[in-house]
Amino acid sequence: MSIDLDQLRTSFTNTPLDEADREEALHLLLRERRDGDADLLRHLLTQETAAHQEGWGVSEALGLAALLLAECGREEDVWALWEAKNASFDTMAGLDGFLLFPAGIAGTTAHVIAGEDHPERGDLMTYLSEYLEYEKLTDEDIREHMAGLRSHYED
Repeated sequence: MSIDLDQLRTSFTNTPLDEADREEALHLLLRERRDGDADLLRHLLTQETAAHQEGWGVSEALGLAALLLAECGREEDVWALWEAKNASFDTMAGLDGFLLFPAGIAGTTAHVIAGEDHPERGDLMTYLSEYLEYEKLTDEDIREHMAGLRSHYED
């Protein structure tokens, strides 16, 4: 299937996509992402996450989906990113923790703290705290990591 990105943007919830289709769509979005693509990217990440819960390893498509969604900068996407990181042992090790700060350190952390009713709040807060303590990250570090990862996918 050759992906029509404009059509996919309007009908992604009704368009069945296999692994190859998702990867093609993600590579198109790498080059042609728009401000309004967050819902499509979240959908693609959710599908990649589900596929990884049933397998092993970390596909390029999962990493790319996580990066592109994180680049949207929406604090609420931390939950989908956390779910992707937790899909399996391999994804926990293979997806970089800096992707869990889509709205920067302060914005994302405040959103997680405010999510008192979210069942993953405690685990995510523990992970974020330990990650920040170990890595000593700043928002600039996160932006640089994301730019480096983007460069990797663009090559």
